[in-house]
Order: sequence, then C-alpha cells, then structure tokens
Amino acid sequence: MSIAAYQQTILDCDDPRRIEYRLFLRITLALERFREADWRSEGLKDALYRNMELWGWLRADLLDDENGLPEKLRAGLVSLSYTVDRQTRAVLQGMAGVGLLVEINRAVMQGLQGTPQPATEVADVA
Repeated sequence: MSIAAYQQTILDCDDPRRIEYRLFLRITLALERFREADWRSEGLKDALYRNMELWGWLRADLLDDENGLPEKLRAGLVSLSYTVDRQTRAVLQGMAGVGLLVEINRAVMQGLQGTPQPATEVADVA
C-alpha cells in the first residue's frame, strides 16, 4: 500500500470531530497568517474563501434533519455561520480584519476538543 493510500485510509477511519478540528485548524492558521494583510491580498482572499466554504458545508450539515447535535447547539452554530458570512464581506470590503473570524473558529475548535467555554464568550461573538 502506498503512503498516500495509507494516509487516506487513516483519514477515512478517523473520528469526524478530529477531522473537523483539523480542517478548522488549517484554515484558521491561514487566516492568522494573513491577519495583517491588506484586504486585496490574494492569500487572504484564498483563506477567506476556504473559511466560507467550510462554514457553508457546516451550515448545510447543521440544517440537515439527520444531524444529531442538540437543537440549541445547531441553532447557535447556524447563527455563527451567518456571522462568518457578514464578517467575511466586511473583510473583503476593507472594513474589518480577520480577528473575529479567527476567534469564532478557535471557539469552535475548543468545542470540538471538548474544552468548555463560558457561554458569554460565544454569545458575544454571535
């Protein structure tokens, strides 16, 4: 078996929460790398696109009737996905930085790891 096939097998068998965490981590690190970049930066635009793609996928999954998360958590995450959309537009218009997007992603990453976070921090983001 080639290394690529072995790595794919590991990914296919891995815990979905860990896979989601790694996706959020890669994209969040890219956003952080371009924290000080001008809004016209191609690297920043690419990171923003990948972040919106991730949140779009997440929103679709959360809105699926088969999603097993508690309703309140699903609703909160869907709300965050719309905040990500609005904030991304503001960044692309040069009116905001990526800081809030990074904070949102980091909060989700903590949740995926089971790290408790005070409710006020999540409420302030939405």
